[in-house]
Amino acid sequence: MSQWEAILRLPDVFQEHVHALYNQDLLPVEVRQFLAPWIESQDWKLAARDHSLACVLFQNLFEHLDIQYSRFTEAHEVVQAFTIRNFKLKIQHEYQENPQLLAEMIRDLLQKEKQILLESLETQSQSGQQVQLPMETEQQYKVEMRVNEAKEKAASLDQEVKFLEEQQEILNFRYQAYTVQLTAHPTDPRLQKKKLELQTHMNELDRKRRDVLDQVKELLGLCETLLNFLQQELSDWLQRQRLSCIGASTNCCLNKLASWVTRTVEVFFQLRRILHELSELSVQLSYEGDPLKTDPPELQARLLEMLQCLLQRSFVVYKQPIMTSYLCKKALVLKTSSEFSVAARFLVDLPELGNKMSVSYTIDKNPPAIKGYRRFNVLGSQDKTLECTQGEGLVVEYKRLKLTEQKAGGGKGSKGANDGSLSIVEELHIITLKTQFNYKGVKLDIEAATLPFVVISNLSWFVRAWASVLWHNLLGSDPKDVTFFSKPPRAPWSLLANALSWQFSCCTKRGLNADQLEMLKKKLCGSEASDKDVTWSKFSKETMPNVAFSFWEWFDAILTLVKANLEKLWNDGYIMGFVSRSTVNALLKTRMPGTFLLRFSESTREGGITCSWVDYEYDANYSVRSVEPFTKKDLASIPLTEIIRNYQLVADENIPENPLKYLYPDIPKDEAFGQYYEKRSEVTMEYQKYMKRKLIVVSKRNVDDTQSSVASGTPQYISDASPYVQELPVDDQTEYRLNIPDWDDIIDQLPMDNVLIDPDCDPMLPNQRTIPNEMSLESFDSLH
Repeated sequence: MSQWEAILRLPDVFQEHVHALYNQDLLPVEVRQFLAPWIESQDWKLAARDHSLACVLFQNLFEHLDIQYSRFTEAHEVVQAFTIRNFKLKIQHEYQENPQLLAEMIRDLLQKEKQILLESLETQSQSGQQVQLPMETEQQYKVEMRVNEAKEKAASLDQEVKFLEEQQEILNFRYQAYTVQLTAHPTDPRLQKKKLELQTHMNELDRKRRDVLDQVKELLGLCETLLNFLQQELSDWLQRQRLSCIGASTNCCLNKLASWVTRTVEVFFQLRRILHELSELSVQLSYEGDPLKTDPPELQARLLEMLQCLLQRSFVVYKQPIMTSYLCKKALVLKTSSEFSVAARFLVDLPELGNKMSVSYTIDKNPPAIKGYRRFNVLGSQDKTLECTQGEGLVVEYKRLKLTEQKAGGGKGSKGANDGSLSIVEELHIITLKTQFNYKGVKLDIEAATLPFVVISNLSWFVRAWASVLWHNLLGSDPKDVTFFSKPPRAPWSLLANALSWQFSCCTKRGLNADQLEMLKKKLCGSEASDKDVTWSKFSKETMPNVAFSFWEWFDAILTLVKANLEKLWNDGYIMGFVSRSTVNALLKTRMPGTFLLRFSESTREGGITCSWVDYEYDANYSVRSVEPFTKKDLASIPLTEIIRNYQLVADENIPENPLKYLYPDIPKDEAFGQYYEKRSEVTMEYQKYMKRKLIVVSKRNVDDTQSSVASGTPQYISDASPYVQELPVDDQTEYRLNIPDWDDIIDQLPMDNVLIDPDCDPMLPNQRTIPNEMSLESFDSLH
């Protein structure tokens, strides 16, 4: 069954989710319906990374849309034809230059469809309904088939054992009757015939016993294969959880896995009971060479080993340690004396176990022999029990735990990793949760360990600590290895590129495309290798060339800037972002004058964004100009869209003009950003009419080392009544001179930055002619 066919069979409540998914004007549901087989047969994940494949799929999509449009036109289905035509024009306009964005969009839609299908499967399986849905992977299909096969064979084997019991009872009855007759009439000739019949029945019983044991061995072999599949699924889930903790969009739902584990454990206990019953049959009736005397103990030991292995793996930490009192909701970075939570789940969802399995925890059960390794105490409620919860099975959750560092001798806090080979952010810790399984004669101590986490004492370490978590979860082969950073492995760029993209996609709606990742790769690896490895030191510790900060500090600052001030622009694809100056020059040199793009600054520690635009001189030579980067502090005062809207550059004729006209490649500025412009209320309009001023950015022109002009722009209050700003050189500095109508004198000199002029003031009063650089609007009002 195709994915779309499964979507169409969903219950109404999940159909609403699908309607909401296709109600975002991304991909018309009619296009999804008529092109479903072709859409699902293409590798959109690869196309999102491979530009050449994306171009091929883009053209193929055009051909399919043309075919569908012709069919609807011939059938006079006007509405469908109109939808197809509009969608074709839309993607031609939006994705012609970058078809990878279209591939990303279709990839994300298909992934969201799968998530809806999985939610439906879990909901319906919990209510006992039958549901037909496509399996995500061949492996999962095999697991499902094996579990069902094991359940069927166990049920069949139960019937065989009952038949064997009946056969043995009949044989036992006949044997007792024969014994009585033999005692009463030892010379009766008919007893010989009965003896032969008893021997035949005994042979049949022996054959039946051996046949049942063969079926038990066959079922055990099936269970061994099933156990291997489940262990692989559990390992895959743990890896998905590790990647999910660092931003990957992975399915970490445990309900399907819990269903498989629970049914498998039920088969194990059923088989254990069967082997016990077979042993009891041997006690009731045995003979020389009886297989029920020798085989069941060996099979029971083999089965118990498999059962214990599965039970041990079935206790998992499904919510990793995460601080609860801070806005930075990222797991595996904990601050001392700050509350955090952690939760574990037992995947054997048997109601009989609810509130009967107590759980306790300990931290750093086996601390490494590293000099200065810090030790901590965990404060909070200790003993809890696994409780049955709706939709989550048997769960225990600790919500208000705290970490306190153990003190060294003399009552002073230990310096910890600072005295050893590891820094504080490279020191990893683990919390282990323990419980005891006791069910139907099987007792077992089982444990679940968290992923290694970093403990900090100040939030200023959070950024570097998160880099450590990212590196470990991405590259660590052993999830319990707390000495990972004693010799951290190198990261292949292909893996690291995904992780960097996840940092954006997990907190916005858009990851990094191939071009943006290529720019980041050159910063970390250089351009000589196609997939060069990156060292941990180069990623997080070493400063980059010509700046005083590391790659990760710079990258995280930009991510913070986007999340705080630029998320909508980033989601809509209006920020090119990670692009080098040389690439900017190549992109803009063939474009219309005033074409600009938005890119992240490469030289700003706190994260900055700048506008770069193309300008042409009278001699037809072009130059690419840039404005001084705007930081989070700047954008907190005025949105980037308002800066672009009102930006002013002093022209050669001393007339300020806005050089930003077209967003790359050729979108008119107001068409691209008009939806973000601030709308002024009537009260604001009246205020502006009275004050007669607005906040704009005015820049001068400088030439940087790359021979492209850099306009150093800062926010300035300029009077609406001022017709132009004149730029005059004064001792290697710049003096702004404003010509104001009806003023008797020209203001002699104004400060370069943040000039605030009120046209209604008296220019003859010095304290009203110039306003200090840092003076606020309210301060000016008090002066005026």
